[in-house]
Amino acid sequence: MGKETGLELLEGGRNAFPEIIRQIRAAEHEITVHMFIWREDRIGTEIAREITAAADRGVKVTIEKDRYAVTLEYAEESQRSLCHRPDLRDRFNISVLELFYNRELMGKRLRTSRSSLYTRLKEHPGIVMLDGVRTYDHSKYYIFDRRVMILGGINIEDKEYYSDMKGRLYHDYMIKISDPDKVAEFLEKRKDPRKKSDLFRANMKKPVSCFELKSNYMEMIDSAERELCIMMAYFAPDKDILSAIERALHRAVRVRILIPKNANFMDDMNKLAVSKLLGYSKTHSGGYSGELEIFMTERMLHSKLIMNERRIMIGSCNINRRSFTKLDELAVAADNDDSPFASEIRSSVREAFQNAEPVSSRGRISYDPVLAAIETAVM
Repeated sequence: MGKETGLELLEGGRNAFPEIIRQIRAAEHEITVHMFIWREDRIGTEIAREITAAADRGVKVTIEKDRYAVTLEYAEESQRSLCHRPDLRDRFNISVLELFYNRELMGKRLRTSRSSLYTRLKEHPGIVMLDGVRTYDHSKYYIFDRRVMILGGINIEDKEYYSDMKGRLYHDYMIKISDPDKVAEFLEKRKDPRKKSDLFRANMKKPVSCFELKSNYMEMIDSAERELCIMMAYFAPDKDILSAIERALHRAVRVRILIPKNANFMDDMNKLAVSKLLGYSKTHSGGYSGELEIFMTERMLHSKLIMNERRIMIGSCNINRRSFTKLDELAVAADNDDSPFASEIRSSVREAFQNAEPVSSRGRISYDPVLAAIETAVM
C-alpha cells in the first residue's frame, strides 16, 4: 500500500511549512485549512497572508479553527491567537495552566486585540471562516484542489519551525498525500468515519460518532511480533494499552518508548506512566521474553507515532484518555515496507532514539506525584 498512495514524509516545520506555502500558491480552485492551534506569530501571519493572497486571486478558502485551543494559545509562547479572544472561562483556564507550567507568564496582560490580518480573513468574500465553536477537534490538515492534502501533528506556530520560548526544538511530522483518489477517500471518511479506509483512521463525534483510534493502536501493539516503537508527546496509557504492551513483552517483542524529557504540558504525567512501566517490567521480568526500553529526548517530542515491523501509524492522536474518548483525531496507517515513505520514517525514528537518553530504572525519573495524578485524571 505504501508504494501506491503517493505518501511523502514532511519531518518538522522546516520541511512542512515551505511545502504548505508552495501548495497554497499552486492552488487554483479551493483550499481547506483545518487547524487546532494557530498563533499570531511569524509563521501564523505568513500562512494567513498566503491564504489571503490565494483568496484574492479567486481561490475558494474554508478555514475550520477550533475555539477549544484558545486556552493553549494564550497560556504559552507568544500568548497570541490569530483567531480567538479569551472569555472569562478561558482566562481562568489560562491562569491555571500558567500557574502549573509557565509561571513567568503569570500577571502579564493578555494582548487580545483583533489583528487587521484576521479581519481580512474573516471579512474576505472568498473565505469561509468557521472559528466560533469549541469543537474539541485536535486534528490538523490542509486540502488543495482536492488533489493534494497534508495532515499530521503540526500546528501553525513558530515553535514548530524555530524553537519554543524555552529553547526547545520540536520534533513532529506531517504527511503529504498526492493522490486525488485518496483525498476523495479522506473526504468520504469525514462524512462518515465508520467507513473503512486502508489509509485513514479517525476519532470523530460528528456527523456520526466513531472513536476507532484506541482499537487501532491496540491492534498495532497486539500484531507486533519482533519490534514495537512508540513515540508519544503526551503519554498516559490506560489499563488496556498497558495490558497490550505486557502481552507484547510476553511474545518476546522488543518494546521501545520515546517521550520528551521536559514536555511543555503534562510532563509529570508522562514520567509517571513510564515509571510505572519500568516498575512493572522489573517486577515481572522473569516472565518476559521481550525487552522494554524507555528513552527521553531533550527535544520537545510532539510526534504521535506507533510502529511495528509491518505497519506504521502517524497522526494527531496521543495515548491518553482524552485523545481516545473526547477529541476528534486523525491518523495515517501505512505499510512498513521498502517504500521511500516507510524508509524515511524508519530513518527518522532511528535518529530520534539515537539522540535520546535511555532510562534504565525508575530511580532516574523525577516527577511530582500529586501533579502527575492530577494530569493523568485530566487527560
